[in-house]
Amino acid sequence: MSDLDHLTLFTQFSGFKVVVLANRLGCDNGVARTAHDRLIAKLEDLIALMRDGLAAERNLLLDESSDRYRNSVFDLYCITEEFAHRWLAGEPGPLLDDLWIDWATREVFDVRAKRWCFYDDDGPWLRDVSDAELCGLRRIIDEITAETGVSFSASRIVYDAPDDTPPRDEGHVEDPESNPLWGADTD
Repeated sequence: MSDLDHLTLFTQFSGFKVVVLANRLGCDNGVARTAHDRLIAKLEDLIALMRDGLAAERNLLLDESSDRYRNSVFDLYCITEEFAHRWLAGEPGPLLDDLWIDWATREVFDVRAKRWCFYDDDGPWLRDVSDAELCGLRRIIDEITAETGVSFSASRIVYDAPDDTPPRDEGHVEDPESNPLWGADTD
C-alpha cells in the first residue's frame, strides 16, 4: 500500500475547493477571479487523483491473483509518484503567470510577444500579487500548503525595472564587435 492517505487528502482538497468557491463570490477584480478559477481547476485535478488512489486501494482488497489487483498495484505506484513529483516537488504551481527561463541559453519566453528573448539582469521578474488584490486567496493558499504540502504561487510578470535599479539607457545600441554572437558584418 501507499504511504499517502488518499482519503484524508481527498477530504482536505474537497474542503479547500468549497472554501475557494465561497471566497470567489467576494472577488471584485479579474485577476482574483482568474486565480480562484485556476486554483479550483488544480484542486479538481488533485481530487480526481486522490479518487483514483482510493479506487486503486479498494481494488487491492481483491484476490491477489486477479488482473485488477496487479493493475491496481501499478496504478497506486503511478498515482503516488505523480503526486510526489508533480505536486510536492519543485516549484509551486503557478496560478497566474510563470516565467519560463532557459538557463542554458539565457533566454526567457516573452508571453506578450509569444517568442523567446535574451534574458538579462534587467528582467523580467515575478512579483507576488498581494492578498488584497487576490481578495483573500493568499491566506487559503497558505493553509493548503500547511495542511497538505502542495504549494501554489500567485505572481505576475513585471517587465519594468524595479524602483531600486537605475533605468536602462534605451538609446544604447550594442556594438556588434563586442558581441561574439553577432560576428563581423559580411555585406
